[in-house]
Amino acid sequence: MFRWMKNEKIIEVNNLTAELDNKVILSGISCYALQGQVTVILGSSGSGKSTLLRHMLGLYPSTSEAVSVMGVNPSLLNENEEKTFYTSLGVFYQNGGLLNSLSVAENIALPLEQHTDMPGELIEKIVRQKLKLVNLEEAYDQYPSQLSGGMLKRAALARAIIMDPFILFCDEPGAGLDPVSLAALDELIINLQHLLGMTIVIVTHEVSSILRIADRIIFLEEGKVLFQGTLDEGYESGLNSLELFFSKGRGE
Repeated sequence: MFRWMKNEKIIEVNNLTAELDNKVILSGISCYALQGQVTVILGSSGSGKSTLLRHMLGLYPSTSEAVSVMGVNPSLLNENEEKTFYTSLGVFYQNGGLLNSLSVAENIALPLEQHTDMPGELIEKIVRQKLKLVNLEEAYDQYPSQLSGGMLKRAALARAIIMDPFILFCDEPGAGLDPVSLAALDELIINLQHLLGMTIVIVTHEVSSILRIADRIIFLEEGKVLFQGTLDEGYESGLNSLELFFSKGRGE
């Protein structure tokens, strides 16, 4: 269903405005993400990053012209269309989102069990393959409570890519990690992007991560896009608020 050439606009947002409790969160937002690239949405706290991500995921409603992800507006899909669409996406949540009552393997297998008719033996094989990709083979039979913070993130990442998504959305994936674990997670994300050819959209505060992984950035301030493009283009633009964000070392 979904066929996109590298560097083609796979996500487009056009003049999106969003309000919450009579407060404008996003004001006339227009931006895009390119197929096969890592796009980072950044900005200070309250700039609208998470709200923009949720519109891209179809969690918040928008008009048909305002949001296009793989050619459709996810908030306007019917039930059958939703299944096809959402099985083509992966979502990596800040807290990992793993169920403590299930083993790591059982957590990762859930999307395959719910959305495919694959036999158990094949599901087990795929789960082991994905755990190998995130360097977590030893955690197959362990439970989330037995894992370190960095291991939990890798297990959550394995679940997010279990269906081989076209697009991977990450919401503050490095939150709570120490610098060494954060760098290791960034390297893993980059390697997976190259290996699987995914488009990745990441919301993060972590300046070190942005410098390591971003092909393009979308910089928000007070609900507006102040800049989008490569980091080099951002520096060349002379935008003071962007330079301030990076000079702080961490946008809070």
